[in-house]
Amino acid sequence: MCAPHFEGWDTVHGVPKGFLCPDRWDAILDGLVADGVEFDHLIFQWLGDPSLHPALPRLIGAAAQRLAGRVNYLRVDTNLIRFGPERIDALLDALGAAGPAAPPLLVVVTIDAHSEEAYAFVKGQDALARVRRHVRHLVRERRRRGAGCRVNVQLQFVVQEGNAAELRAFVDHWADLLACQGDAALWRDELCVKRLSVGGGAAGQAAADAAYEAAVAAAGLRPGAWGPLHLVLWERRPWQEDDAHQGGRTACPGLWLTPVIRQDGHLVMCCADLHSALDLGPIGPEARFLERWTGPRATAERLAHLAGRFAGPCAGCGGIGWYALPGDAASRTAADARRHGLAAR
Repeated sequence: MCAPHFEGWDTVHGVPKGFLCPDRWDAILDGLVADGVEFDHLIFQWLGDPSLHPALPRLIGAAAQRLAGRVNYLRVDTNLIRFGPERIDALLDALGAAGPAAPPLLVVVTIDAHSEEAYAFVKGQDALARVRRHVRHLVRERRRRGAGCRVNVQLQFVVQEGNAAELRAFVDHWADLLACQGDAALWRDELCVKRLSVGGGAAGQAAADAAYEAAVAAAGLRPGAWGPLHLVLWERRPWQEDDAHQGGRTACPGLWLTPVIRQDGHLVMCCADLHSALDLGPIGPEARFLERWTGPRATAERLAHLAGRFAGPCAGCGGIGWYALPGDAASRTAADARRHGLAAR
């Protein structure tokens, strides 16, 4: 279900695969702090599993320390296959060293199956037993460390061919575990059921949506409290391939709300731009985040959206449907345009 893996991409984000340099990350953080940048949250993942990075605890620990008061929470998405007890402990140590003011961390674990057979079919390898051991270690070690360990857990199930019949068994299994090892007064743990995104809403998306809705109904699931946990259902559907051609399309919030820092340090304008067509250039020693994010290239792209012109990767994309355009987007973009001598057209 992961396009770069399943389709055998030689590159990711339009560049060879690689790891973000920790020293560059430190320089990026320097710029964010110097410019007073604030985010709702920061995710350590984009088209790849961050647990492969040998310095992941350092990267997250540095962000937790430097961005205290500037971000509501940090998030890491992983299948947890290659992130075992020793590295989990190192991550929790790094968060603890960041101090009590550090933002909490949300660990999102993509599991997507209940049986070993379904897991091997969906993931391409038989690693469910290992993943379960790693999840158990994480929640038990968190419990041992107590209230000072500000780590919340979300376990995800993406409904797709080969696993839909296992949804209720998945929910019941993990609800039992987290009921024992969690504590609603200290942590907010979640089970999240998601739709499969087919090529960003391409042919086959409607069938994936129907499979999701049927599985949720058959399992008798409703969003909200599920014992001591929270059950999250991904009820907003991804855009369909025909949506981009419907009238009344408005500017996409992605160009204002979803900056991506690529593994080579380049800043990309939107998380749905999988091939980095909206590459704003490197940040770190070369330039700070705000210099690129509010610069002439980014401003010109936003002006085009506000004028109803959608080119490049935006032409065939229906937009980021899970965010809303900020109310001050137009005024801030107009101010940036005046600063750069750009005219709205």
